[in-house]
Amino acid sequence: MLADTVSFAARLKSGLQLPLPGRQAQQLMAPAPRRYDPEPGTTPRQSAVLLPLYPVADTIHIMMIKRREYHNHHAGEIGFPGGAVEPQDCDNKATALRETDEELGIPTESVEVLGLLTPLYIEPSHNMVQPVVGWLNALPELKPQPSEVAQVLQTPLKHFMRGETLRWQNLQHNGQTLTFPCYMLGEDYVWGASAMILSELLSLVCDLEQDINE
Repeated sequence: MLADTVSFAARLKSGLQLPLPGRQAQQLMAPAPRRYDPEPGTTPRQSAVLLPLYPVADTIHIMMIKRREYHNHHAGEIGFPGGAVEPQDCDNKATALRETDEELGIPTESVEVLGLLTPLYIEPSHNMVQPVVGWLNALPELKPQPSEVAQVLQTPLKHFMRGETLRWQNLQHNGQTLTFPCYMLGEDYVWGASAMILSELLSLVCDLEQDINE
């Protein structure tokens, strides 16, 4: 059971300042094969995503979005709000907050940044993604951007901690069969970079819960 919502954000914020689970936790949900670092001599595009956490009654929820089918590299996929770093952004945190506001209408000032997870390279889009963990004391009215967001998914964080949520899928890609682990979410599934990012967050939360219960 997750810690009560009053202390959860504070504990998670403290945990994010300690050494992170890192690539070891990411690899638990990694497709095979997968490149973890960009080609030598190349400079990937910098981007950031926000992992919005918030309480609903006594349960911590996490918000994800399902992209429109015509979205470039991640069409129809479930992931976190975010995008590329732009010149006006002072850092990756600002990018994640700005993109979340643009995509979901969540005001920047309503989000407390708890910390950063481990950056993750995404080869198909040549992006180095910085995951940013955010906390909302209360969820504001959402205003999804129709051109980018097909669906907003609000899920108890503990859903992803259940063993039956974890599955394996096969996908045909460029003439090859890609086998990957995923988290089931209704009829959909979370896989790839989003699942790897989520895996690190869950690993950190589980470690914190274990410390609480000892």
